[in-house]
Amino acid sequence: MRIYRHDVRDLTLSFGLAFDLRRVTQAGVALCWTLLVATGIVGILSWRVTGGQPLTAEGVFGAWMAVSKAPWTPLQAILWSCVFLGWLAGFGYLCAPIVRSAAMDIARDERERNPSIPALNRQAGFSPLLMLVLPGVCFLAVLLWSLLTYIPGVGGAMTAALTLILVMPVAVFGAAFLLVGIAAAPMMAPTAVVEGRDYLETVSRPVSYVMQRPGRYFAYWAAKLGVVTASALAGAAALALAWGFVALALWLVGQGELVGAIWLQATVSGDPAAEVAPAAFGLAVAAWSTVFLLGAWLMVVWLCADLVIYLLMRYRVDGVTFDKITVAEERLQAVKTAVDTAEEAEEARQRFDAAQAKDPAPTA
Repeated sequence: MRIYRHDVRDLTLSFGLAFDLRRVTQAGVALCWTLLVATGIVGILSWRVTGGQPLTAEGVFGAWMAVSKAPWTPLQAILWSCVFLGWLAGFGYLCAPIVRSAAMDIARDERERNPSIPALNRQAGFSPLLMLVLPGVCFLAVLLWSLLTYIPGVGGAMTAALTLILVMPVAVFGAAFLLVGIAAAPMMAPTAVVEGRDYLETVSRPVSYVMQRPGRYFAYWAAKLGVVTASALAGAAALALAWGFVALALWLVGQGELVGAIWLQATVSGDPAAEVAPAAFGLAVAAWSTVFLLGAWLMVVWLCADLVIYLLMRYRVDGVTFDKITVAEERLQAVKTAVDTAEEAEEARQRFDAAQAKDPAPTA
């Protein structure tokens, strides 16, 4: 049984909550989605550079040069923004079950309940995009003002300068809301899976918490970075030591050359034309798989820390303890079904008939 202190010390819970196979597996799925999106982008760009040979070394280098050296155009900015927002929505959707599972573990110590609820997953995935609506409207106002700069002459310049006085407060408001929204975005997924109400609350509650207690929120973030950094160092040390055991075992049985071959393959520093031993290639793939596993585990630590920060902010602002969480089944139990309503109506009719039989009304 966990004892919660409802202060910054509870952030250490994220380290223990990460030792769950289902959460790490779900984090691996989210990372695979990220790799799929990145591979698709690089594949398309390299295919355009090489003229039909995607994902080659020359194509990947050409894709990087095309992105980093080419001048940005409005169309490219819109395209990259859509790609990023699409990845963000999918990533948030896939990460929501991790946060929900950790929230149920904290609040109820339940691990067997299905943490993937599509409605809550959608709220977690699309709430950061909904947060961009208000800054987008403000930017649209500035965009419409910018068309006034096409008016020629002194009259156009005066019109643009004078109307900017009206537009600038809108731009400042949109920029300020965007900054606060970006700061509060990590708490939107925890809000969705813990409260389970609607998109508006998923956006407004984290934003209000950041605005009411900004100092405490960023102090929690500093503690979160410390927990994640310590977890990364501990995980990397454990992984390095584990592979040290493997290398030592191979050396003791006379496979010292295989250890060097594995290192060359894993670090991609060997001769591409040289023949590769199947064992070296397979163990190098296993080495990268363990690095991927470490990344998935650290991702769970990060998401669980975001959840704990939200619970701490909710406790400090609203006074709600960690054990308060919305469970859909309990809400449905509180709602009467049609059968229950019919049974109550029948019982009321029987009571009325019995009362009439005992004390009949006088006839006219």
